[in-house]
Amino acid sequence: MNETPITTAIVGAGDIADYHLNAARAVPGVTVRAVCDLNLGRAERFAEAAGIDSAYSDLGRLLEAEQIDVLHVLTPPHLHADPVEQALRGGVDVLVEKPMAHSSELCRKLAQVADEQGRAFGTSHNFLYYEVYERLVSDLRHGRLGQVDQVDIVWNKELGQLSGGPFNVWMLQAPQNILFEVAPHSFAHCHHLIGELDSVEARPFDPVTLPGGLRFFRRWEIMGWAGNTSVRIRLSFIEGYPEHYIHVRGSVASATVDLERSIYVIHEHSPHLLDVDRYIDVTSSAKDALVQATGTLAKFVLAKAGVNRAEGQPFGRSIARAVRAFYDSRGGIIDEGVSPQMGLAAVELAEKVAASADLSAAEEADAQAEDEPSAMVERTPTVLVIGGTGFIGRSLVRCLVEQGYGVRVLARDPSSASDLAELGVELFRGNFLNEDSIREALRGIEQVFHLARGTGKTWEEYLKYDVEPTRRVAELCLEAGVKRLYYASSIAIYEAGKPGASITEDTKPVSSMLRANVYARSKTENEAQLLGLWKSAGLPVVIFRPGIVLGKGGPPRHWGIAAWPYPSVARLYGDGNNPLPIVLVEDVADAMVRAMDVPGIEGESFNLASDPCITANEYLDELEHHARIKLRRVASSVPRLYGEAMAKWAIKRLAGQELRPAYSDWRGRTFASTFDPTKTRERLGWSPESSREVLIKRGIHDPVDEFLR
Repeated sequence: MNETPITTAIVGAGDIADYHLNAARAVPGVTVRAVCDLNLGRAERFAEAAGIDSAYSDLGRLLEAEQIDVLHVLTPPHLHADPVEQALRGGVDVLVEKPMAHSSELCRKLAQVADEQGRAFGTSHNFLYYEVYERLVSDLRHGRLGQVDQVDIVWNKELGQLSGGPFNVWMLQAPQNILFEVAPHSFAHCHHLIGELDSVEARPFDPVTLPGGLRFFRRWEIMGWAGNTSVRIRLSFIEGYPEHYIHVRGSVASATVDLERSIYVIHEHSPHLLDVDRYIDVTSSAKDALVQATGTLAKFVLAKAGVNRAEGQPFGRSIARAVRAFYDSRGGIIDEGVSPQMGLAAVELAEKVAASADLSAAEEADAQAEDEPSAMVERTPTVLVIGGTGFIGRSLVRCLVEQGYGVRVLARDPSSASDLAELGVELFRGNFLNEDSIREALRGIEQVFHLARGTGKTWEEYLKYDVEPTRRVAELCLEAGVKRLYYASSIAIYEAGKPGASITEDTKPVSSMLRANVYARSKTENEAQLLGLWKSAGLPVVIFRPGIVLGKGGPPRHWGIAAWPYPSVARLYGDGNNPLPIVLVEDVADAMVRAMDVPGIEGESFNLASDPCITANEYLDELEHHARIKLRRVASSVPRLYGEAMAKWAIKRLAGQELRPAYSDWRGRTFASTFDPTKTRERLGWSPESSREVLIKRGIHDPVDEFLR
């Protein structure tokens, strides 16, 4: 393609948007001018972080205000069709994330609109653009594998939303939706390799019921035939060792492309005797895999160092190559992998699979759940919980309701908190980053719990999305005249790595640790601002600092216990033999509710931790035994952890990262110090669970059982 200037915009500022942004910018002549999202705040944050000029919440306004040549549509599948058609009719070329749409009827309509308008239209099936997959396609089409007998396509990857939510996403709203959200990756591979299937037989397995009565099948077995070639597609979304591969057996060779590890291996005969032939096959395959793995690692390191950011990880490269293929073929014949024909074929196969699977029982169960009356007991809200849909927040809301309080919960999407609605809680749509929604939510409220927190990678982002919004919440509470504001901080503000030291509410944070840990720094800054408003303006604020909070609704693989680079690997902070400041989530909620009846505690803070009686190693012992798994446990000394962090920082610093690690930060994670909750016990009359057996049962076993279900 020539380098004629191209103006591009993005619709949908979700996780995939970063990849498309980088991919578009890597195309010569492309300028990403604007971003659009129904959530204007999210669009503005994305635009600011990416250096994009304009942000919109309405695509029509964007198309009127900007001269756009290409639009990337990155919305959820059921929201693809409208923005695609709107852009095509507005004279804009469109690249849409897979699937092309959530029905074949819509796919055909969009392709027809593109033809009528003379616009380029494509679907990003990025896994078709992995370099290792293209080697398989090349060998297959050049006859190196011979006649194809079998094709196995395997997608075994945990779907995180099943255990931690959010449960309101489109792919979880009906059993068949996952076939249009994730499975199109595999369906596109199937069509690309062997074409349309003559017959399809599908069986879903392992159903689970999610919050709100949603049904989801965690495993799928799909069989098909294309002439004499059999196809087997396996989908598994449960926790397990991640696998994503395609195996093709031919008449003269077989080949496997491992997309998870970006490796391609072909097995074919040599002219030697059988045993020698097998030896050559094994060793040559191993050598080829080693060379490829080394190359992938080298590209990753160079990208992290800023030497060649365009290379990066295979997934990012595949999106970049898919995007480049679309841009290169605008005005001509659209590349096969991003063509409307490929997009339609993947959706048609999804529909065939859904039709073959017996989903009627699940749909009937959903209908019955919707018809069941809700046991609501409504009370006039006098307590507002910001962050009430989180782990601690849900427990707090239940405790408040049990104590007879009327509760209002500020929620981005109330539909994701149907369990709270059943308690008689008022769900108020809003965001703690939005000043207007906070002001409206405060109407009639006497007491406020602020458990929400912003996120970010840099201190500047934490300032904008956590510190400043928290300060504004406090100011609005002053304006509304609330009786008290309760803020959930964290014990992360303490440097808890000094053996023999006792940490109380008067223990001061360590500045070097705060410079390295922006989360702890943000919590510390929030506390300082709130206490400053208490002293200067009489803000009635009370601060809680929960320890390592365990219980139902929480993850068994808790990052306060160990680091979890993979589900099967627990990297201990130190030797893992220090008793930990564990506390049950119900006890955290109990302390917060108890504080509501205690006078004269404004301006004070309270540590929330039970008696230390379980070490990290003991926690992992119980996790292994109860879940019937074996973890790879790695003890790491503080010097080693700090040294590795410094080495990573040295590489990333070349790319502009300036957040230097601190020894005190890593030492603090060992919890060699003990936490003294005496003040909380005495002032609030708080008696957290201290029985080791009960803590293990409710803090480890119950979450494991819940997670496994």
